[in-house]
Amino acid sequence: MKNNSRLFRFLLIAFIVISLSSLVYAAVAKWIFVPNAASKTLSFIDPQKDMVIGHCETGPTGWLACLTPDLKKIYVGENGGDSVTVVDAMTHKTLKHIKTGKNVKHPLVTPDGKYVLINHTGEVKAVLLDAKTDKELKTFAVDHANKEQKGPLMMHSAFTWDSKYAFVQNYADKKSYVLNIPSLEVAATIDGDSPAHYFIPTPDNKQVWIVYEGNDAAKIKPSVSIVDLTTFKEIKKIEIPTAEGEAIEGHHGIFTLDGKYFYFCNRGPGPKFGGSTVAVIDVAQQKIIRTIKGANGVGHPYLTPDGKYVVLTPYGSNVISIVDAKTGLKLKDIAVGNGNHVGHIVFSADSKKAYATNASDGALYVIDMQTREVVKGIPTGDKAAQVINTYTNLFEVPGVYKSGHGH
Repeated sequence: MKNNSRLFRFLLIAFIVISLSSLVYAAVAKWIFVPNAASKTLSFIDPQKDMVIGHCETGPTGWLACLTPDLKKIYVGENGGDSVTVVDAMTHKTLKHIKTGKNVKHPLVTPDGKYVLINHTGEVKAVLLDAKTDKELKTFAVDHANKEQKGPLMMHSAFTWDSKYAFVQNYADKKSYVLNIPSLEVAATIDGDSPAHYFIPTPDNKQVWIVYEGNDAAKIKPSVSIVDLTTFKEIKKIEIPTAEGEAIEGHHGIFTLDGKYFYFCNRGPGPKFGGSTVAVIDVAQQKIIRTIKGANGVGHPYLTPDGKYVVLTPYGSNVISIVDAKTGLKLKDIAVGNGNHVGHIVFSADSKKAYATNASDGALYVIDMQTREVVKGIPTGDKAAQVINTYTNLFEVPGVYKSGHGH
């Protein structure tokens, strides 16, 4: 009996471990999707043949998109327009355009798949849709006090992994808002010393790490602020060291899959960019342990599904960098196409292949992650933008974090 009991416990533990590990990477879609901002299309790529199999129509300057967790629908934001394009990911047909506000930035679906949040760079406004019916449910909107603001008023949103809260920002007034889902009522307002560009909730939903851009003229360094989600108070702020004369503008950051490290990118302001510093932060110690020099305009630290590598993608270069996620050591730089805008990348579920867009080339490039070489270029359309092949709450996480690893 004791042996049977031990065997049962062993099998139960093994089952739980296997089940949790499957959460590291959400289901991968049958196709890869690329919005082409200037072509006003969404391309469908077959990853078995690495070729385009079709396109559908989107709105003007569609740049960022999100799949629903069940991989059945895609929402594409019209960054130069007032609508979200809804596409059937199975039939590859455009379903509808939904008007939500001025300059739609990034549609984002809640991790539970129930809602879609639409934010806007042209106004401090977020609109919540029902993901099943696409009906508008709630709107959050505030007027900004700083009328001198030039440029975007909102940028990226994010959700806690339990879909309880959303995070949005007010660039003009340097404020962030924690919104209850689905009411969009304000749970907390967080003030910053510069615009908050990106929100990264921890997998245990206990904290949110906020990337602040900083300000060159005001000599404010880019930083990450660690905020407790029980009190909504800042626990610690970590300033990011930059090189002498380096342009300042913090962009995106992400946790490694084991939760031990946080990678922060200082991109610099467009269109010249000029940022190249990537900081590696020890999460437990809450301090920087290494800096990496990336390509001009390094903006995104993408994770491979197996958690082994961080791939750095730039806005002002065609060179991506593969970094060992545990050590922070750069392993290889790879030139991807000829144009200088490689902002986005996705991976196959087994981490053996990567797909990176070069907006200047209008193409998607296939990278063999074992040889670390580009093996093919696939023309998609003018200004190939974000590339997606799974559900994402955050750009750089391939699916969802492993459940239960806490910080």
